[in-house]
Amino acid sequence: MAKLIKAFRGVPKGAIYPVKFAAGEECPPELEAGARDLGALEASADDSDEKKDLMAQLDVAQIKYDKRWGVDKLRAALAEGQKD
Repeated sequence: MAKLIKAFRGVPKGAIYPVKFAAGEECPPELEAGARDLGALEASADDSDEKKDLMAQLDVAQIKYDKRWGVDKLRAALAEGQKD
């Protein structure tokens, strides 16, 4: 599990209500994608390298994106832009 770098609220598996996770806590795997999109997770070396590659591909394809987006959202933007 990845560590959070800022506070994050999410509904973990099996819960009904959101739980507040503090910075430094482990993020449940089912919430990692959402936390990553919000910039609440530590960037792993693999993610940052892949993120740089994706941003370069988006720049070459002249597809607009936000540099704060996570790897998953950048992949989706690239896939959507390549459809056109």
